[in-house]
Amino acid sequence: MRCGLCGLIATSGVCEDCLAEFKPIESPVEALSTGPVDFAICLYHYQGRASQAVRRLKYDRVTSLADPLARLMATKARELTIPRYDLVCPVPIHWRRLCWRGFNQAELLARDLAARSQQRALLRIRATRPQVRLNPQERAINLVGAFRANPSVYGQSVLLVDDVLTSGSTAQACAEALKVAGAEKVGILTLTKGG
Repeated sequence: MRCGLCGLIATSGVCEDCLAEFKPIESPVEALSTGPVDFAICLYHYQGRASQAVRRLKYDRVTSLADPLARLMATKARELTIPRYDLVCPVPIHWRRLCWRGFNQAELLARDLAARSQQRALLRIRATRPQVRLNPQERAINLVGAFRANPSVYGQSVLLVDDVLTSGSTAQACAEALKVAGAEKVGILTLTKGG
């Protein structure tokens, strides 16, 4: 097997040398007091090998990275003191994008987390422009009315999972939909955090 980042022979989809280049965030758990997201957990800075891993998985469809990154996220989440959650909810993508890409990277990253995973607890009901080239205000506007939560989340603590947290607009829009449906608490766990 080859490392999905450097291309050298490796025992998993990410070799130890590349993994050692991921820059951990010093204080990965942050309690939030404003907005619908109650806490955020971001593991690595979106730079170097970590940003390459996100881009290769998401845009280049190097799905051999999914298992090692999912295991890494689950291991790091267990090592941290994070608020209790009842279910894991990958940030959904619209069905058109799912058909085009072939997978939802958030679902792949969430699959090793120890909790009930409900991929249908939150739906993306409106196609939106890609967030990557939008400024923070455009990102927020782009996501208005994009998500709807299933009533089954009522009274639950939900952990959203995604690949990168940048402005937080996607997390906020997802959390808002979940709380409208009665979710008690919503946090987000991401592999990386951008600036």
